[in-house]
Amino acid sequence: MEDKQNPLEVALSKQIRVELAEREWSQDFLAEKVGITKATLSRYLKGHRSMPLPTLYEIAKAFGMSLREIMSKAEDRISLEDRWF
Repeated sequence: MEDKQNPLEVALSKQIRVELAEREWSQDFLAEKVGITKATLSRYLKGHRSMPLPTLYEIAKAFGMSLREIMSKAEDRISLEDRWF
């Protein structure tokens, strides 16, 4: 059975990776700031688990961003053909 990831989840993972790279932060560092394990963060970023909204909020806060900001940047990454609205 093929497991197709939600385009927004894929875009959020990519955006988080961009934010990490821009700050030269490791996944370990972000996970510690957010209060989760690196393994859990890795599962979210690889698409093995969906990220809970409270965790995304804490990640955005760690980056000095609002939830709206990180969601907007992620949404901009979604190509038009992948949009479901």
